[in-house]
Parts: sequence; C-alpha cells; structure tokens
Amino acid sequence: MIGPGSRAPGLHGQPVFGLPFDLTRAQARGPVLVAFWSALSNAGTLRNLSALTEAWPRADAEGGGIVAVTRSPLEAARDFVPRHHVLFPVLVDERGTFFESWGVSRATGLAAALVRVRPEPLRRALSVLRNGQPLPEAHADQLPAAFLVGRDGIVRKAWQGSGVDDVIPMETTWGEAA
Repeated sequence: MIGPGSRAPGLHGQPVFGLPFDLTRAQARGPVLVAFWSALSNAGTLRNLSALTEAWPRADAEGGGIVAVTRSPLEAARDFVPRHHVLFPVLVDERGTFFESWGVSRATGLAAALVRVRPEPLRRALSVLRNGQPLPEAHADQLPAAFLVGRDGIVRKAWQGSGVDDVIPMETTWGEAA
C-alpha cells in the first residue's frame, strides 16, 4: 500500500452517475479523500458510506471532495448508489486496476476464508437485509482503504482496514485536511 509522502497514482473514470472524475482536476480544489470500499454488500461498506456522507459537506466545501472506488459489478453499483443516496462520485474498478496501483490488498487468513466460503443462500440473505435486494457478490474479501491526497498530488494520510467490515477512521483520515 502506498503511504504518506508517496505520489498518488492516477485515478479517473466515469462514475456510476455524474460527470467524469479525474483526481488531478479534483485536487486542484483542495485535498481529496480517496476511499476504496470492500464489496457493496458488506456491512462495513454501509458504515463507511455513513462516515463519508457525514464528512461530505466539509470535504466538498473545504477541499476537492471525496471519491469512492469499488470492485463490485457495475450492475450492483448502479443499484447501490441511488438506493443509498450517495452524494459523491463512485468509480467501478471490476478488474482491480486502481486497487492494485494504490496497493490496496485483499483479506487473508481465516476471516478471508470464511468470507469466501459463505454459502450462497446466506450471502443472498445478508445482501437482502443490508440492501433490500440481493446484490451480485464480487471480491467479498477486498479490504477497505482510504487516502488523503493533497493539492500537490502527495498522499498525506493513508489507512487500510485489517478486515472487510472495518470503517475508515474519518477523524484521523480527513482530520485537518483543508
């Protein structure tokens, strides 16, 4: 994973909804929080969405905003974003290109094995409880991460969860960014 002091890799694309996103353009307005989400059907993703939504007004007013990246399928993201009233751009990275260039890893060990072997009926039931309908599962073992990128393109803060349901510590990740 890239850390503070590193140059932020490129990040650009067409969000699920809205205008094309380009990190370089966004950081010209101020610091940008780049959040990498685990699967959209994970409970931690909803908690991360809540934390990011709470930080959004300040991030948009005082900085370059927030962008989230997911490896979930486009179909799932197109359902998730309006269903949960996501206010910031969400990029779909099904191939994991951005996850790889930023060094965001996948869960390992027993917890990751349990996530991967969860029976399909249980996955669908959990997705229905969390999202109101079953979302297609993909990369359920993807760890969440967050990076604060300054105007100059240098990573100021970096965080990666140790489990798929970990929540970005917004008080220390966004902190006094602007």
